[in-house]
Amino acid sequence: MIRMSVRLIAAALALALSASAFAAAPKFQMPFPCKQVWHGNTRENHSPKLAVDLSRANGEGDKVVAAAKGTVSKVRNLGDSSYGKYVVVDHGGGWSTLYAHLHSYSVKVGDRLAQGDALGTVGNTGNSDGAHLHHEQLLNGALQKIEFDGRTIHYYDGRGRYTDYRSANRCP
Repeated sequence: MIRMSVRLIAAALALALSASAFAAAPKFQMPFPCKQVWHGNTRENHSPKLAVDLSRANGEGDKVVAAAKGTVSKVRNLGDSSYGKYVVVDHGGGWSTLYAHLHSYSVKVGDRLAQGDALGTVGNTGNSDGAHLHHEQLLNGALQKIEFDGRTIHYYDGRGRYTDYRSANRCP
């Protein structure tokens, strides 16, 4: 009986902790300036699976902005491998975002960003086969389903289609 009570208390505590972390999630916006339209691509074999690739015609060099306010925690250049040039922003409460395959970055570790502040430009660096932004939203290092403006994006459905998204980041 005591073991069962301890397990129930532990389960309730874990649920409360995850619920409070979820409640603290920032209201992420698209990582592009207001009203820009980008194609979001997710696919079954994407690595990691819950990330999204955002692209559009002639998008290379376009501005990438912070999806929510936070502090830059990582700025790296992995050359021709993996994410290439990438930036990670810590949003507090265990939440962070990753912006990869950048052509350039305009921030350094420790910089504080408001939602919509520029952090780099769309590129084709690392293990990439065309200009796009690889975007991830993480909670305590674990990838989460991407949300923009409080709505979960459309994930792969076997039809290999893009979904268009319009940015509301810093819109008046």
